[in-house]
Amino acid sequence: MSRDDDRTADREARRPADQASATSEAPTEKHTRTGPAQFLREVRSELRKVAWPNRHELVSYTIVVLVMSLVLTLLIWGFDTIIREAIQNTL
Repeated sequence: MSRDDDRTADREARRPADQASATSEAPTEKHTRTGPAQFLREVRSELRKVAWPNRHELVSYTIVVLVMSLVLTLLIWGFDTIIREAIQNTL
């Protein structure tokens, strides 16, 4: 046994019986399920905490997403065309 194993065994021996050890089974405590109405109330209360963007921010973010999608599409199309031409010219 290594020194760490000895120390772990000593700690387990000194641990009170009512404390669960890390290697023992998890407690068998059952959690009650939340009903659909309670779930929806909690979802609604959490959504109230969200910092929603205003109209100007939403339009700006949408434009940024569309422009970046277009740029990346053109970039991938360009690489694809170059690679396709290179492969066709080698054959």
